[in-house]
Amino acid sequence: MFGLMPVENWEYNLHDMFDSFSALLKHERQNGTIIIKQVGNCIPVRSGRAAIVAAIKALGLMPGAHIAVPLYSCPAVFKAIEAVDCKPVFIDIERDTCCISASDLSGKIHQVDAVIAIHMFGNLCDMHRLLEVAQGKPIIEDCAQSLGSKYIGSKYKGEMSGTVGTVGVFSFRSGKYLSVGEGGAIYTKDPKINLRLRMIISEMNTPSKKEEIIHIIKTYLRTKLRSRPWFGFAGKNIWKIYNRTVSYTSKTPIKLSKIMYPDFKLTCKRLVDFDKIVARHRSNAEYFTRNLHLHHGMLCSEQPHTFYNRYAYPVFFTSIEQRDTLADNLLKKNIDTIKPYQNSAELAAEHYGYEGDCPTAEKVSKTILLMPVHSRLKQHELFYITRCFNECWNAKFVANFNEQKYSIHNLHNV
Repeated sequence: MFGLMPVENWEYNLHDMFDSFSALLKHERQNGTIIIKQVGNCIPVRSGRAAIVAAIKALGLMPGAHIAVPLYSCPAVFKAIEAVDCKPVFIDIERDTCCISASDLSGKIHQVDAVIAIHMFGNLCDMHRLLEVAQGKPIIEDCAQSLGSKYIGSKYKGEMSGTVGTVGVFSFRSGKYLSVGEGGAIYTKDPKINLRLRMIISEMNTPSKKEEIIHIIKTYLRTKLRSRPWFGFAGKNIWKIYNRTVSYTSKTPIKLSKIMYPDFKLTCKRLVDFDKIVARHRSNAEYFTRNLHLHHGMLCSEQPHTFYNRYAYPVFFTSIEQRDTLADNLLKKNIDTIKPYQNSAELAAEHYGYEGDCPTAEKVSKTILLMPVHSRLKQHELFYITRCFNECWNAKFVANFNEQKYSIHNLHNV
């Protein structure tokens, strides 16, 4: 499977590696701010996970505090909450966006001291409704996947994700939009919280030069294994073995330190052309929306007054079997897909006491599939993905789909 097409865009070539080594040799170990266009000056930190930990600490929450978090999310967020001796309170999601449900939060707000709102797949949470429901309790916006997404129209004045809540956290990890290795950043408009954040991060360890050198080499090798041709030949199988053999508690460890300097430099460099990357993502997503033979309710459309960065392209199915059949058939055509966070409910129940009160999140986790949509896809690859998807869908499901009179109504009735 040398030609297997990965879903994620792991971009870290020899030029990036040499630039990173050069930056490492020249720098004076003084990381400045990371300037995100239309957001502002952000405080750099080791990773998105470390950014969440720092944000929770800066809010002054006491040990044992309860933090609302969507059940359907990367379990690393649960770990970040646990790392500061707080407890997650799981909130259901909105089916249309895969983001935290303001309605479900309203029924649980009395149980929590703060909220983490995750802008899933580049889609946007209804932050203004969440602010009403939160009743003054702080909201951390997790923008790991929503860099560049924004609210538009005269009502919202172009507010960017990460600027509406109390604190916004960003991630530049490989596979994300910027794909620089690791790296994260934090933004807040509140000067007191900003000062506390800077003090918290200033007290974190500075990575040693040896650690940074090893990080550069590992990032390059991991990127090769996550990219063609090595992804199909070895990378995918290595990842499967890792997931099967490594325990949950050992995965995605949270390392609290200042940002790796090479990651800082590469982040600043890639942010210069970020608008162009978003434009290509959106163009690819629009191509799929126009050409996939799917009911509108199976796709994730932009909500009114929003602009999504289209970090990912999710497709909703009605069953695990339907989703897995499509995924297996695409894999045979050398097209990889992702079933994101499909075990989030099980992990939450086993490790954090989740009691099964988020039915939409559980349904979505078992029936959603992510397609390749990243900016480096070429036109003929978009055409190939679309053709293969449509051939499988039409051959296996269209007749049954029509018999069941698939509608937006029953899609939403999960």
